[in-house]
Amino acid sequence: MSFLPSRPHSVSRKLLCSTAFALLPFSLSAQEVLELDQIVVTTASGIETTVQDAPASITVIDQETIAQEGARDLNDLLRLVPGLNLTRGNDGISKVSFRGISSNRTLTLVDGRRISTGKSFARHYQGDLNVVPLDAIERIEIVRGPMSTLYGSDAMGGVVNIITKKPSGVWSGSITTDFGFGEHATTGDNRQISGYVSGSLSETVDVEFWGKTSEREAPDAFTYTDGTGAENSVYGSDGSSARELGARLTWRPNGAVEWGFEATTGQETYLASDGAHDTNKIDRDGFAITNEWMIGAGTLSSYLRYEDSSNASWSDPAWGDPITYKTTTFETRYSAETLLGGKGFGYTVGGSVAKDELSDPATNRDGALISGEAVTSALYAEGRWDVTEALTLTTGLRYDHHEDFGDHFTPRLYANYDLGNGLMLKAGYAQAFVAPDLRALNPNYKMSSRGNGCKPYPGPCIIYGNPDIGPETSDNYEIGLNSQGGVFNWELTAFYNDITDMIGARKTGEVDLSTGYDIFERTNIESGKTAGIEGGFSFDVSEDLTWTSSFTYLAKSEFKYEGLDHAFPMATTPKWNITTGASWVANDRLTLSGNVTYVGKQVGYVTEDELSTEEARAVPAGQNKNPYFLVDVAMAYDLTDKTRLNLGIDNLFDQQPADETAYRENGRLFKLGLTTSF
Repeated sequence: MSFLPSRPHSVSRKLLCSTAFALLPFSLSAQEVLELDQIVVTTASGIETTVQDAPASITVIDQETIAQEGARDLNDLLRLVPGLNLTRGNDGISKVSFRGISSNRTLTLVDGRRISTGKSFARHYQGDLNVVPLDAIERIEIVRGPMSTLYGSDAMGGVVNIITKKPSGVWSGSITTDFGFGEHATTGDNRQISGYVSGSLSETVDVEFWGKTSEREAPDAFTYTDGTGAENSVYGSDGSSARELGARLTWRPNGAVEWGFEATTGQETYLASDGAHDTNKIDRDGFAITNEWMIGAGTLSSYLRYEDSSNASWSDPAWGDPITYKTTTFETRYSAETLLGGKGFGYTVGGSVAKDELSDPATNRDGALISGEAVTSALYAEGRWDVTEALTLTTGLRYDHHEDFGDHFTPRLYANYDLGNGLMLKAGYAQAFVAPDLRALNPNYKMSSRGNGCKPYPGPCIIYGNPDIGPETSDNYEIGLNSQGGVFNWELTAFYNDITDMIGARKTGEVDLSTGYDIFERTNIESGKTAGIEGGFSFDVSEDLTWTSSFTYLAKSEFKYEGLDHAFPMATTPKWNITTGASWVANDRLTLSGNVTYVGKQVGYVTEDELSTEEARAVPAGQNKNPYFLVDVAMAYDLTDKTRLNLGIDNLFDQQPADETAYRENGRLFKLGLTTSF
């Protein structure tokens, strides 16, 4: 959903134009109906389009939404997006997954450019969602479903595109300070200060600066009972201490050309519980040159970006040699609108070249250094044609060349049919392509797993790389209806994803002599499938009260393993995820809100009794067998026209999944935040 950057009482009507279901009930209210074309997005198509007309299922969260929620990070906001789940693994870390597909099939972008810090981790990475301070974010565009035609590998499940603010031409900015006080051991206290400032140095030069410093204490360990009845003590997500800085200079020598020069740097340390030593030390630096050039009826957009990330783990009594990952990317695309057969036609054509370099001295066998590089290139084109006044067709094709896997073509076809009176029918097909990463391809790669990486067999195990592994592909379908523009707005979408040669691991029959663990090898699993329905509604009960709901139902999320009869869950995802809430604008300054989230039983829940002798104890880690509810309440109060106070309580009743579940939700958290704009 999207919001106007204004006072709370003018917010929700823009919601009515941007999405058919409510994303953040605490941020909604009602006043005047806005035109649908006021909300423009670019992630779902190479050209600007409205959310309703976009050839994809898309949700938009803007800066006003973030400000009213008083969110600590984007995880606080994304839970409520239909079709999206914050998957938690054995390490307790929330990761974004779409429609029951594994979280490593979600692509995170900043201003349309992928970031690769996570590739300096073999596992345990806490995510890319926090590299940009919330003060610097203009909006987040979330596309549910594959976007491989425009964005290539890793965009199989969906895309989260973080779009940063642009200079306003006058010196302005904001500073936010927030605190969180965890009452329960599953949540540590946290504190953060962040800011953003931009202004003009001359008539043709603008400059921006952003930064944050934050610290989140690690929660205590928790105990769960595994499938054998044994108790295990497990730490949830690490605490962290982070610093992020960024600067951008924009030069417009004339009305047709714009140059951008950007530099970012960040340092983060993962903090352990119970006085133990810090676990990881992460450094990341990025540099980019961007260019926007108006040519004819369109715009040529290009960028050259370099990113260098390193991750050192503590190995008593010193830090180990860091894992490093370097990425150099050049991409250019031309987008324009014209007429084709007398009908409107918008198109995007582009190409990219990328070089990835990995050096990993940590996750190896026999002391061998895991190192390598991969050069990939791509050409792509996508066109959007208004066949009739009611029917619009979007078709695209991407050609990828990988130096290890050769050539691959990825097609996409999508249709929008306007049924009138604000009702839109959408349907589409897209293929996705995922190449194995540099670790999976290296025979010297070695990683131990307590169980989640060993499924569908019991853990622990040792996993080796495999140079013979092939790429993963999928065929993806969706069809849905949405209605926009009135006091009651809704959306309903059905989806089906069929994955071929899914990248996983296979038991070799050998045993690691030093640990006694079974040895697995990276391989292509037979198949994987997900299917379900997502949707929701937004209802303006009155001018001051808005009721919103969203849901995701997963009928299937499973993969089949050759030689075994039973299907196993593809991701740690509930069958049902439902959120409902309301927001009341008490007066011009005060907004009160609350929402309830129902987290259902694990989709495809597997018990030991269901399995054959060969599959015995192959119970996937992280399953939840009992539904639970999360209740959040919040208050946003404008102390002045420039200062907003946010108060809230997350997980008010401190609900958790079943004791047998190998993860925990954040416990009850009291939040206090203050944002000052200038």
